[in-house]
Amino acid sequence: MPRLAGSAGKSLRRAACNGRREKKKIEPVFFDGGNAMRHTRAVLLIALVVLPLRLAAAPFPGVCGNGDLDVGEQCDSPEDSACPGHCDSGCQCPPVTTIDIPSAGKGAHTPGSPGVTVTNPKLLAQLGADADLNQARYTRYRLDAQALAPDAILILVPGFEGGAGNFQVLAQELLQRAHDDYDLRLEVWAFDRRTNQLEDTLGLDLAEDLHDAFLAQNWLFGTELSLPLDPRLSRRAVFYNPQDDVPFMADWTNLVFSQDIDAVVEAARAVAKHGNVFLGGHSAGTGFTARYAATDFNLGAGCAGTPQPGYAKLRGLVLLEGGGGSSAGADQISDETLDRAIARFDGGLFGAVRDNAPRCVDGTTACTVASELTDCAGQVPPRCTPPTTAYSGVPGILNPRVLAASEATAIQALEDLNTFQSVGQLDVGAPGNNAIAKVPDIASLGVVPPGTVMAGFGTFLNKNGPIAAALSFVAMSIGEPGPTVDGILFWKDFLHGPITPGPDRGPPPTALPAATWGRDTQATRIDRVIFSFFLGATNFSDWYYPQAGPSTTAGIGLDSTKLSAPPPLGRGRCDIENLTQAAHVDIPVIGFGGSHGLAPVPAAFAAFAQSIGPCTAPSCDGETPRLVDAANPNPAFPTFGDVAGGFEVYISEGFAHLDVVTAEPTADNQVIDPLLAFLARNSQRDAAPPCPGDCNGDGEVSINELITALNVALGAAPCSVCPVTCEQDPISINYLIAAVSAALSGCGDGPV
Repeated sequence: MPRLAGSAGKSLRRAACNGRREKKKIEPVFFDGGNAMRHTRAVLLIALVVLPLRLAAAPFPGVCGNGDLDVGEQCDSPEDSACPGHCDSGCQCPPVTTIDIPSAGKGAHTPGSPGVTVTNPKLLAQLGADADLNQARYTRYRLDAQALAPDAILILVPGFEGGAGNFQVLAQELLQRAHDDYDLRLEVWAFDRRTNQLEDTLGLDLAEDLHDAFLAQNWLFGTELSLPLDPRLSRRAVFYNPQDDVPFMADWTNLVFSQDIDAVVEAARAVAKHGNVFLGGHSAGTGFTARYAATDFNLGAGCAGTPQPGYAKLRGLVLLEGGGGSSAGADQISDETLDRAIARFDGGLFGAVRDNAPRCVDGTTACTVASELTDCAGQVPPRCTPPTTAYSGVPGILNPRVLAASEATAIQALEDLNTFQSVGQLDVGAPGNNAIAKVPDIASLGVVPPGTVMAGFGTFLNKNGPIAAALSFVAMSIGEPGPTVDGILFWKDFLHGPITPGPDRGPPPTALPAATWGRDTQATRIDRVIFSFFLGATNFSDWYYPQAGPSTTAGIGLDSTKLSAPPPLGRGRCDIENLTQAAHVDIPVIGFGGSHGLAPVPAAFAAFAQSIGPCTAPSCDGETPRLVDAANPNPAFPTFGDVAGGFEVYISEGFAHLDVVTAEPTADNQVIDPLLAFLARNSQRDAAPPCPGDCNGDGEVSINELITALNVALGAAPCSVCPVTCEQDPISINYLIAAVSAALSGCGDGPV
């Protein structure tokens, strides 16, 4: 093995000889690499060649409290990027648990549905012959490990290409503040679409546990890199093509996802006090949220009977950087649109995805749209369904392997955030033998310059950079490029020096369509975001974001009456979609946008406000409309009903699309405080215990009431003159002391 100079070389040589990793604290470099960067590439080249070949062995045990992030630890202050300020005495972050529960949504061809046999070798390798994908998955964020019932639960649905990890930062900020500011024990349940179950993360989870980014690379790309299988792995990762590997995703319609969400809502209602469950979403997740609220879950024969609306199970809706949707134009849905939805659902879409070719409703007959009446003659309806992909992506840029690669790179942050080059960029054994060069699906990552983990993520996600400018749904305000030292780019975030302001995008617009606006703001800690890409049993991305199934009802908004209602009003196909309740939604709504995001002005939420019913919750006045005036003060900033009307909207100036859920609690953050107030205001609470000595129940204790309470205690007066006093039997001296305290200081907690 080549000799390396310096202590880093000695450490790696020892690790290779001993067959185990030696723990060595690596200080991150934020904007001055200096001499610390000498030998960087050589050191990591040897590491990437040698370490995947080492024999499996237990790592050296860590010591909690040494300020170093050891194996088995999630945090060790000041190394607490996974949960800043929330690291407990055992070097763990607050409890996070990912849970699968059965869903009523059962696609006809989905593994786990009646009569479906798994034959795909990839599915068998990952999930086994008894695979059941008819499951709803959520990640439960809690304040602490105490087994106490939550006062409220906020369920959040991620957006396009997003996973439950999108909400890790927001959850951490909300839980402690809810407790401290509102005495509200809040939990955040982050929903993962059932597509998350297709992500083969077995080796990544092991790499996370062992803090070993090299193992993650071997799991994902070892075959292409001609690496021997690491002995700690039993196989390599499985990836699914978007056609015949997973054609059953054509069955995963919007209604199926609403049924998955419903399973999580019902689970939350079973544990939240007083049924205090709220539902929200980010970006496209607001569409899932709005559809759930507008769905009638009475899906019985005939599509008739008493409605069972989703909104009736909730206390409120939260829309983060997405407008939710609209029911406008529901009465204009054409017969052709309905026919095509039925043809897709009844088999045409499954066949078209499987064969990557147009298919009639039987799923096997070839056709063209131009000749469908002939090609599909005798089939009902005689419509031809064009092919589409089972899952979404951005051609040449985003696909399952790119998203998986980001997770592997993020795992390196457990050892090194901003010091050494990202292992995924390094050659293995021979020049040009690196994952980006050898794996065609991730070749697009070649646009990211050689750099540290932070620099790689920063380059891709920086709202002021070229990639996020083109893909605004990944944009964040996370700093700027730092210096390049020995050919390695470093990253500078707002915690480590001033950031050069981006261009001011001007004053708020007054007309529609509205462009982004406002001064540049640095809102998000990139180190926290990187940890949310892999931490725990979920992640930041949805590798297989659904495309085919939701397209079944293309052209139908939040009102599917013409499809789902019984004849003659509709087609009686509530098994496809049953959006009949939007106009009856009567719970409070709160919306949040970022002026540099995709919902830069309040008008982004106006269509949803106009699609739902008046608010009848106790926090609303029953008179103020959701949207008071669509034109004043101007169309971009209409007047909503606010608290009284049950529709609030807040825009954070300078926030990009993802900042709304990842930003720090700075003065620019217009999400955390209003959201907490909304949750507290709309949660039913346990009745406050009666104030000691408050005989007339007015919330105050007068001197006369004190005398009366004392007389009752002495038996000189009957209980009827001060009933609250006789709730103590016998009346204790501590109770009387508490009554005196209440008289002097006001009603509150005191000894009873």
